[in-house]
Amino acid sequence: EWESERETMLDDVHRGWLEKEGGGVFGRSWQSRYFVLSSTSLTYFEDEAARDSKGEIDVASITRIEPSAPLDKPYCFSLHTTHKGGKTYHLAAADVHQKEQWLHALAAARRGDSIVEAVASFSSSSSATSDESAPSLSSSSSSSSSASASESTSSSIEIDLLRRRVALLESSRDTLTKQVEESAKHAALLDSVRTWIEEALAGRTIDVNAHWNAEARALAEQIATL
Repeated sequence: EWESERETMLDDVHRGWLEKEGGGVFGRSWQSRYFVLSSTSLTYFEDEAARDSKGEIDVASITRIEPSAPLDKPYCFSLHTTHKGGKTYHLAAADVHQKEQWLHALAAARRGDSIVEAVASFSSSSSATSDESAPSLSSSSSSSSSASASESTSSSIEIDLLRRRVALLESSRDTLTKQVEESAKHAALLDSVRTWIEEALAGRTIDVNAHWNAEARALAEQIATL
């Protein structure tokens, strides 16, 4: 009864089970959730009969849909949002066909197009492609061929994403290396200033020009005036 009421309120929807990555006491894990996508929100429930939702993602907050996610989970995709300061939701479908349905449905919702028509159009074109590519094969073989092609496309996107992440990590490594080198220079400079102060407090006469460069002298003179 509750499901029929929910369908009445939301005629232009796409619904189904997805796995959602979430945090927990023992680290991050995947939980199965029942999702309902409307033109304004993506709501998820603990199961199909649940009255209260576990959470909701505003469609308007989605800034980017990425057709890949963590590599330890197949058929993943990510939703980058402005929610909670830029939260990213990682979701996983049961198979590549369901994944593509969700991607088409989400894209339609963001454009303001009909979600049901977008999913139906994708399913229709997917079936037509399978029939044309292998007319003599059984329907199960055609479906398998279409799924393999979609998986290949998704794999290519994931490889490209990996390459970008590697490049970003290398850039971060170079930046950290420079920061470490700068920190080492500052540490050496502070050691020199400390020695200067200790000798000055001991009443020794030292030749600053002979032992410290201009930067060290300037810092030492600032500290000495404190």
